[in-house]
Amino acid sequence: MNKLLILAAVGALGLPGLANAADVSGAWKVTVTFGDMTFHTNCAFTQAAAALTGTCTPADPPADGAPAPKPATVTGSVDGSNVKFGYDIMLGDMPLHLDYLGTLKSDTEMNGNIGAGDMQIPFSATKG
Repeated sequence: MNKLLILAAVGALGLPGLANAADVSGAWKVTVTFGDMTFHTNCAFTQAAAALTGTCTPADPPADGAPAPKPATVTGSVDGSNVKFGYDIMLGDMPLHLDYLGTLKSDTEMNGNIGAGDMQIPFSATKG
């Protein structure tokens, strides 16, 4: 009987949805390198089941005379180690939607690409 319970428990770990799901809730520091420029963004995520919400705010100082950036509202989802989120920003006077597609490498690290228009820009992020 004990062998049967152990086999059932081990088998359940291989079923999707029964193993521990990732929780990306918390503060994340995102780094984007585009050409010779590096940008930093602070994100605060809340995860409820697969739904992801929160805010992202540029961490770099604004250009001289520019107002401090306001947090952008994030919506997204988590599916296993796959994390998708996006938000809208203003690039000068042009609106732009950023779509992040990331993969969790650990509980505190992810990387992936940002879709911005027709460009794919790599990013990395650390939690904490």
